[in-house]
Amino acid sequence: MHTSHRRAPGRLRGLRAGLAACLFGCALAAQAPPSWEDLEARQAPIAAIEFRIHEIFDPSHPHEKHWVGRLANLLHIETREQVVRRELLFRPGEVVNARLIHETERNLRAFRFLKDAWIVPEVDEAGAVRAVVHTRDAWTLKGSAGFSQVGGQRNFGFSVHEANFLGFGKDLLLAHEKTPERSTDTVIYRDHQFLASPWTLGARYQSLTDGQTRFLEVARPYRSLETPWSLTFSAESSDTVQSIYNLGLTAYAFRSRWDTALAEGSWAWSGDGDRAIRLGGGFDLKRTEFGPVQTLDAGLLPAPPLRGRRLTGLHLTWALFEARFRTYRDLAGVVHPEDYNLGWDAQLRVGSFLGGLGGDGTSPFFRASLAKGWAPGAGNLLLFQALSSARHDADGWQDGLANASLTAYHQGLPYQTQAAYLQVDATHRPDPDKVLYLGGIDGLRGYGNHLLLGDRRWMASVEERILTTYDWLGILQLGFVVYADAGAIRRADTGAWSRTYVDVGGGLRLGNLKSSIGRVFLMTVAYPLVREPGMDHHQFVVGNLVKF
Repeated sequence: MHTSHRRAPGRLRGLRAGLAACLFGCALAAQAPPSWEDLEARQAPIAAIEFRIHEIFDPSHPHEKHWVGRLANLLHIETREQVVRRELLFRPGEVVNARLIHETERNLRAFRFLKDAWIVPEVDEAGAVRAVVHTRDAWTLKGSAGFSQVGGQRNFGFSVHEANFLGFGKDLLLAHEKTPERSTDTVIYRDHQFLASPWTLGARYQSLTDGQTRFLEVARPYRSLETPWSLTFSAESSDTVQSIYNLGLTAYAFRSRWDTALAEGSWAWSGDGDRAIRLGGGFDLKRTEFGPVQTLDAGLLPAPPLRGRRLTGLHLTWALFEARFRTYRDLAGVVHPEDYNLGWDAQLRVGSFLGGLGGDGTSPFFRASLAKGWAPGAGNLLLFQALSSARHDADGWQDGLANASLTAYHQGLPYQTQAAYLQVDATHRPDPDKVLYLGGIDGLRGYGNHLLLGDRRWMASVEERILTTYDWLGILQLGFVVYADAGAIRRADTGAWSRTYVDVGGGLRLGNLKSSIGRVFLMTVAYPLVREPGMDHHQFVVGNLVKF
């Protein structure tokens, strides 16, 4: 009895210590996890980095725990950790920089072989910060034998596409396609980490029934605002039969041969917070040759003025980039995060082709682009883009192009998105590969492709998108869409503005939840409200092309 009385204070102290530790742990547990911005304000260092690469199907979710998911996870080669590691813009031992962490997330989400990427902080009892990099793999192997129909024209083909070859992030495509114009065999290879470096490699070879095309590009792009410089070397050649269309028919056909080359570099001249100014310059080369023009169903359409050119020159570049990104869901895509920049993105290239460098003569040229986003309230997004370019030859301005577009999104209710799109275009004596058309493939889904040819054009579309909570095995999410399109063009054959063409349509808008090949699949029917004699009563629109 006496002994137990002597031990009671020790037991009481142990009980108090245990209770205090419990209360402290409960307080930590109740505390919200710190954000990267909070940790940056505290100047907290990153002690370690951990990678968690998640499988395509998550077996912890009941609707993804099935034999299809298990088989897909078994057959899929997981993205290798070094592929993700090379994209990190931060290192252990560095003080937390929230902007670099969010830039890393966006860069990872831009890879087609990843469905999502997010980085979360874990802080232990001693205050050490561990960055945990999460990525979710996509199903990247696609073998297809199918068809699509847009604007009344059918395409079919066969392809094998692996967007994450052996888990190394390499993109390889082998395809055969037959269209109303030609048959094409294609090999495409893309490498975002060429030789395990910040350089990228892109290559394409196409063998066509009427020629061939080749493309090669090696580049070191800007991966963040801190990237000090960028270089690009590219070359492309094409030898094919090119067609000019009008009223849905081939009006003219001619042999087209052209070669282009570009060597360009730029340097980050100044940076301030989320803004960078980049200055640079480069070398341009363009050679074009055209064969005799074959007249087919031309009607009143004048023959294209074709003239071969040899252009070699130099240019200077200026760019302003503001990184003010915001992440949304269910706007252009379904379920997956979509990163949109609300900052200014402006680029200007001015130069001149010079006869002293082997060209035909002196031809000044320019190219300017501008993009900006706004978020006027919760659930609203407004995006503006503009582009202008032209070249001045001895006989005046050539190959002039001006384009502007405005896209608006509004999410007023859960699972509902309203989208609107407006585009205006103008050309002046364009090269034959840059002429304007009005038709199904351009945005008027109720009409055939290449309905009309012209030099001024406007198009507008509105959509109501409804996303349901039903998904099939975690693979496809069911959604619906109704839409209306309108547009007109200043016709090349008459010189007058066309009628305003209008169509309405609707159908299924399916979210592609697991595959890297497209994030939305459409199956809709569009009906033209303004019709010409002989025009189809409706058009089936099938595929994964989403304009806005």
